[in-house]
Amino acid sequence: MAIVFGTDFSEQATVAAYAAAALAHRGGEALHLAHVLDFGSAGRSSATEETLRREATSRLEQQAVELRRREVPVTTHLLDGAPDEVLIELAAQVHAPLLVLSHHGQRAPRWRIGSVVERVVQSARCPVLVLRSPHPIEAWARGERSLRVLLGLNFSTPSDAAVAWVRRMRALGPCEVIAAHHYWGADAHARYGVPLHSGAEVAPEAEQALRRDLTARLGDMPGSGAVWVHLEPGLGRPSEALVHLARKEAVDLVVVGTHQRAGASRWWHGSVSQRVLHEAPTSVLCVPTSAASTRAIPHTRRVLAPTDLSEEGSEAVRYAYALAPAGGTVHLLHVLPLPAGAPPMGTGYALPEPSTAQERSDRDQLTAELRALIPPEATARGITTRVELVTGRKVSEAICQAAERLDCDVICLATHGRSGLARTLAGSVAQEVLLRGSRPVFIVRPSPNE
Repeated sequence: MAIVFGTDFSEQATVAAYAAAALAHRGGEALHLAHVLDFGSAGRSSATEETLRREATSRLEQQAVELRRREVPVTTHLLDGAPDEVLIELAAQVHAPLLVLSHHGQRAPRWRIGSVVERVVQSARCPVLVLRSPHPIEAWARGERSLRVLLGLNFSTPSDAAVAWVRRMRALGPCEVIAAHHYWGADAHARYGVPLHSGAEVAPEAEQALRRDLTARLGDMPGSGAVWVHLEPGLGRPSEALVHLARKEAVDLVVVGTHQRAGASRWWHGSVSQRVLHEAPTSVLCVPTSAASTRAIPHTRRVLAPTDLSEEGSEAVRYAYALAPAGGTVHLLHVLPLPAGAPPMGTGYALPEPSTAQERSDRDQLTAELRALIPPEATARGITTRVELVTGRKVSEAICQAAERLDCDVICLATHGRSGLARTLAGSVAQEVLLRGSRPVFIVRPSPNE
């Protein structure tokens, strides 16, 4: 495999080429140095075209000679066509793990930011490194310094791909990583079912759960250099928060995943990577979903077993224990109606302490019924059981929130049971959990003879 670098022979592109060569050398890759002749539809004589080809060939070879002095194998490519399309095709042909471009080295209109660079980022199957400040990255690749990296982190697949690339970079050299997540406080409370605290934008419980889940998303980071999660609550755009933090922390590189949305989807959802590419004060690495490495087999540690204590709901509990590993935990969940006058963000959260003897008695009875569902062999297998009684306006919402708050790996759920409505609506809770939730769901179908 090899790294592809597109040049237009400008001063900025020449400087960036040395950084690309250093990256290739650090990763043990070859460098493909490419220049694209874009004649467009304008008519030119064959003599003029031949002159341009000779000049471009000469300049390519001169630059290649300089780069080979850095002990990097260099192959030159003089190509015709639309630069973005040709560079993407070349990267695919040589199975390049990285395509590198200069941010402001382009002289022709098609090469300016917002045109070629943007279209390459939009369509390339491999990550695209856009160099605005090549020197820090070149020095890091040469082993002369650590790299300060800002990673855009969220719960999306493109973000996972970006995380995988940061791991790869840390395996090559020391990187200090700031994993930044911008979020709206109300969304965090809704995600975990945590009630809002008076006067606080984000309750500590919600922030703690968010930090826990994002840290898990980062996983193990190889190599040296500090790694920490930075949470940024607010109503602005995530791209604005990333650009502001990049300036504040004086980072050398911003790494973001990209959905590579097109057309109406791009207009409607916006593009964080596009805005960061335009506004960031430093180099930007855009990582598409297609660059994600193969994921490891997930480990099941905690299983959420919601039940309404019906026969069907209780039957699903047995399967929850079948899914739980030795030493794992099963959370037996029962959702109660939300008390009258309860705050909207209270849904899905643990019940307050009982205020009367009757409430205490009723709750003890529910707890006893739930514990009676624990299979005898659970203790022998070392499976821990925790009983969770929560409130909720919608059972499905409370289940999804509990799964997030308790960090459960899978939800084990019966397809139907008592719901407070006619049995003709049975199964709607399971369907809503499937549609609303982000965790894997194991559905237990009713017995055929029922």
